[in-house]
Amino acid sequence: MKTYCKPAVCNIESVDYIRPAVHLAFAGKLRKKRPFRRLLLDTGTISRAELQTELASGDCHKITAAIDAVALHAAQRIQARDVTFAPVRQFELRDRGKVRQICEESADQQVFEYIAQYALTPLFRAKILPCQYGSIPGKGQVCGKRKLERILRHQLHGKTDAVKCDIKKAYPSTSVEVVMGLLRRDIGKNKPLLWLIGAIMANYPGGHLLIGGYLPCWLYNYVMSYVLRYLLSHAKVRRGKRTPLAAACVCYADDFVIFGRISNLRKAVKDTVRWTREALGLTIKDAWQVVHFASFDQERQQWAARRAGSCQRTPGVDMMGYVVRRTYTVIRGRNFVRVRRQFLRAARELDALGYVPWWRARTLCAYWGQLKYTDSIHFCQTYDAYRIFKAARRSVAWKARKEAQRGAVCQAAG
Repeated sequence: MKTYCKPAVCNIESVDYIRPAVHLAFAGKLRKKRPFRRLLLDTGTISRAELQTELASGDCHKITAAIDAVALHAAQRIQARDVTFAPVRQFELRDRGKVRQICEESADQQVFEYIAQYALTPLFRAKILPCQYGSIPGKGQVCGKRKLERILRHQLHGKTDAVKCDIKKAYPSTSVEVVMGLLRRDIGKNKPLLWLIGAIMANYPGGHLLIGGYLPCWLYNYVMSYVLRYLLSHAKVRRGKRTPLAAACVCYADDFVIFGRISNLRKAVKDTVRWTREALGLTIKDAWQVVHFASFDQERQQWAARRAGSCQRTPGVDMMGYVVRRTYTVIRGRNFVRVRRQFLRAARELDALGYVPWWRARTLCAYWGQLKYTDSIHFCQTYDAYRIFKAARRSVAWKARKEAQRGAVCQAAG
């Protein structure tokens, strides 16, 4: 059986090997996160005044030396097998009716998670499938939406159905024992790396993957790749020809959708539900979303009916904040309601004040991508979205300049 992350290549006990991972852990965090600044100050190689000066000037020679000192100390702790962390802070976050248990790790633990992820890169590159788009650099919601569009509009032309499923309480259901069992199978020769991952996950509350961590995102995608690989392995053989039951698949975090004939998809999903529960301890929800897509001719007929006043739409797959159909893509219904509400309020403020407040402008800028990557031209024309968004960008730029000036004044005063 092939294994990955060989000790000769992924040597986490070497400071030269882990230094890039430690620098990546500090990238973009020193200006916003005090624990990371404190971690640099604890090395004794840089003072608070020097740190503020280099952050303001952009000259990072001493900051680089301090990060190198953190990497050296981390390598020494790994060599001595002395890696312990402060308890993880937990708090509840209400997200659209759901109460999620969010965890916040110490800066020290986050640095070691970056080291572990950097060492596990060969494994993740080999195991995580191309159809997975959640929490992976270079991918995301827009890339996943484009993949769905390519499948429906170019890859599958005839009668097509889809089944969309998701994992019940994905991260809290993924136990540390299951993850470590898979890692021992795939990187069993790298004992120091296995020990480090075990030491990191020993600090996870409840003995399962925590929500909000850097390494858990990668580990969950790694576990999910086994579910998808088993799902896609189902096939039927007729006259010596092997035909997969699922013609295509797209996965975003704990949600996945497969395309094909509905009779074949039901067989594949039912068997995967059983195997996932027995092998990984994960539960796929019973409430599947089954979609019978309309043909291109039916889409054109429905489009003509909508122009004549009809409010009906053809079936589409609702995933990643978008609803994708054969010929067009729109924003998910509840997301569209929030977007429309924010633009209406911004329009009233722009007419009354002459500008959009910066706190609402940031929300509009965050929503603009959903309008940009969907068929929302009619909405933009109806609600004058282009003028409002232009004013929102001016407000965000003004706020950024004010914060930069305030930082320069504080630096001069200090």
